[in-house]
Amino acid sequence: MRRPGELLLARRECLPALDGPLKSRGGGTGTTSAMVFPVDFGWIQVLLGLLFAVALVLLVTALLKARRAGWKVLARRGSSALVLVLIAALILWVTTLLQAYLGLTGEVKAAHVVAKTIANSPHTLDVEVTVYGDHDHADTHETYLVEGDMWALQADIVELEPWINALGFHSGYKLTRLFGERQDGTAVKQNQIFLNGSDRDFFSDMQNHTWYTNPFVRSAYGNAVIAGTGAYDVYISQDAIKTRPAD
Repeated sequence: MRRPGELLLARRECLPALDGPLKSRGGGTGTTSAMVFPVDFGWIQVLLGLLFAVALVLLVTALLKARRAGWKVLARRGSSALVLVLIAALILWVTTLLQAYLGLTGEVKAAHVVAKTIANSPHTLDVEVTVYGDHDHADTHETYLVEGDMWALQADIVELEPWINALGFHSGYKLTRLFGERQDGTAVKQNQIFLNGSDRDFFSDMQNHTWYTNPFVRSAYGNAVIAGTGAYDVYISQDAIKTRPAD
């Protein structure tokens, strides 16, 4: 008998339903993986670096010109140095807009979920979950029997500061739990299914060991997406997990 908080590997297992036990449809080995921090260093990061360098050079040049001519002379007659300052400010403003754009549009395709009802088994779903890996983790594919009319997939998210995102680093994530919910609001009897190992230490670590996360981490929290039957692609943005019907 499992205890709350016990480490569970991602496996198909017999799950309790309201009208009796459900039999699993095969077995899977499951894996335990760490937090994933995707990195995408592309042309936009190069552009941000160039814009920042140009703005810095223009600003230094403007200050040198102002120092030679004197601020009173600049105020009376104007100078190319003032123009350089304005151009530098404009470039920095554009850089800020690009950083905001990266924060709003950065998404990683993390999983694919196919949920189906099971004949003669009310409030029960057959859920196939494919978790996409990276260069350090292989893709995994498992099938679960989930009690409920809807499935919910939870992820632990480490939200990075926008300036870190602008450098090409995506916020960290780890898909951690799969569970079901009933549309009539009745609580399900099935325990939540752990994916990728337990997440029981995640929240305590992020709260008690902030000395190595500042000033890079903006926040750390759990987030879940809920959907019904059908095929869905699951994405991780810079600050949330989300899903859309698969093409």
